[in-house]
Amino acid sequence: MLKQICGAENVKLRRSMLLYLHLIALIFLPIIFGWYYGSRKNLSSSENMINIFNTFLALASPLVISIVVCLVYDREKKAGDFKNWLTEPISRGKIIAGQLFYYWLLYVIEIIGTNLIYYLILTFGFKVVGISFIKLLLTSIAMALLGFLQYELAEVTAMKWNVGGSLVLGFFGSVIAMLATTSLFDFIWPIIPWAWQSRLTVFWLPNIPLAYQKVAALTYVVPVLLTIILSWMIIRYFNHWQEKAE
Repeated sequence: MLKQICGAENVKLRRSMLLYLHLIALIFLPIIFGWYYGSRKNLSSSENMINIFNTFLALASPLVISIVVCLVYDREKKAGDFKNWLTEPISRGKIIAGQLFYYWLLYVIEIIGTNLIYYLILTFGFKVVGISFIKLLLTSIAMALLGFLQYELAEVTAMKWNVGGSLVLGFFGSVIAMLATTSLFDFIWPIIPWAWQSRLTVFWLPNIPLAYQKVAALTYVVPVLLTIILSWMIIRYFNHWQEKAE
């Protein structure tokens, strides 16, 4: 089923602006950041270069995710009032979840790809030293995984309050992500999905004790559990919403 959904979304993607949005972000974003910070490598540490880039990705992600979800939601609405969701014999909640999974996979490629391109530009283009490739790769994977729940929450909001509500959620999600880079959410950030990614920057801060980083890593058990539990509840909501829509 997932293979069929991904195949159908591949066809739709080629005919939409989403493909170009993903390509522009994948290529131009790391080039711009890489050129800017690489040409100023003597003014900033390598850790700070990575930290700033990933902070930008974390702050932009909530709004960008909401835009992508809203475009897909609006497309399905215009295609006969969600007939692609409502006329399939298989679980309709799984269809919606499959679509979200597809676009989340694109997001995974985006996050990991931009970080790798950024790394290559800094390391080989501007001879910046001191960047741990393994650490950067693990950070990228973690950031991508922590973005999955945001897709589901944006979809639920669109179903409840239409695309306008989902875009508002994305905007405030970016605001929350920005505030999470401060000490404001030190005690409650593990239960706020939009704060999860921006808190990853702690692993790139200079002079942070290893013991503190280990404790910070353990706190991510809460986001993982919340993602599993809320994803299960959201899929049930998808099914309920569709039954109501019928």
